[in-house]
Amino acid sequence: MPEPRPSLPGGRVPLVGPAPIGLHLSGPSPARPVTAHKPGDPVDLGPLQETGAEARPGRHSARESLRARLADLTGGLTGLTGLTGLTGLTGGLGVRLRSATRAAKTRLSRILAPIAGPLRPPPGAPATRVATARTRRRRRRAVLAAITVTGLVAALAYAVRSPTQPPLTGGTAPVAAPSEQAPGGQAPNEQAPSGQPSSDQAPSDQSPATGDPVAPGVPLLDVDLAPLPGALSLTALGTRDWRHWGGAGADSFHRKASGTGEIQDPGGERLEHNAGACDLRWTDGTPTARQDGTRAGVFQRGAGKSFTLGVAGSGDLRTVRLFVGTFSAGARLDLSLSSGGDPAVREVALAAGDRFYQYVIRFRAAPGERLLIRWHALTVTGGQNDGVALQAITVS
Repeated sequence: MPEPRPSLPGGRVPLVGPAPIGLHLSGPSPARPVTAHKPGDPVDLGPLQETGAEARPGRHSARESLRARLADLTGGLTGLTGLTGLTGLTGGLGVRLRSATRAAKTRLSRILAPIAGPLRPPPGAPATRVATARTRRRRRRAVLAAITVTGLVAALAYAVRSPTQPPLTGGTAPVAAPSEQAPGGQAPNEQAPSGQPSSDQAPSDQSPATGDPVAPGVPLLDVDLAPLPGALSLTALGTRDWRHWGGAGADSFHRKASGTGEIQDPGGERLEHNAGACDLRWTDGTPTARQDGTRAGVFQRGAGKSFTLGVAGSGDLRTVRLFVGTFSAGARLDLSLSSGGDPAVREVALAAGDRFYQYVIRFRAAPGERLLIRWHALTVTGGQNDGVALQAITVS
């Protein structure tokens, strides 16, 4: 059977193992001689003696807190050794432990402060780069928001403001007359049909139009470029007079049977072609009374060659439509009034291929004066038949 464990007076369990930190126990009492005893007699062990046998840990039911454990241990030591001041020693041990804990926390915070940095800068701390950058971003956002709001307010104010026309004074230039609509319901500024010159191929203005459409009787000269539809009626466009060249030879032409004779053609050396981009029709012509569609015309080869025409004035506003073309050539249209004034000039850049144009000319000239028209080649690409072409002209 197991050997019974010795018990101390008062029922306390002897302290086994090394002494707690901070406790200074007195040395062992001198060994007393062991006396013989009979079995069954109580054994008086007296004070705890050091033996060579291995000490066994005793079981306990002390509370788990460190302070309660120390109190239990010091109570047992007090009863064991009879030291009266051990209770005060344990109280001092608790104070030392709390002081050591606070010191350890302080040292740890000092060690971690340079690494983690302060969570929030103190009120009097200088501004850092991050804080300065944040301040600048907030200021920039505020400025941009103010600018955006100001722009929106200005745009709304401009939108709700009713537009007013400037008063017509002596120094204000008169407004030019609006362009007539091209046949087939197309406006002059619409895109030309396929195969016709687009807006980037339109002749460029080199001089402004002259005249005053407001004041009647004053000379006027204006020109626009209109698109070419698939077919045109010379009878509908030339209510006063019209003329068409070609169709029966280089020297042939057709005119309005009941025309006024306002169109003047001095003639010249010409060649016939049948490469027009628009079918020209009429029902009141001579020598051919009716034509359901022809693309014939005349042309001249080489740079410097030209066609010259004239239209008589009557003191009223007249509209002239001129149908011309280029064969791999650059050309220029010169318009002027025989009474003088600034001319109107349009140019066509040099390009390969066949191109045809419809120029809408408005003019006013006194009776006896004329509109002078000159269509001539500036440069050619070098082909045998490169030059300028002429098809028709109408007056209304």
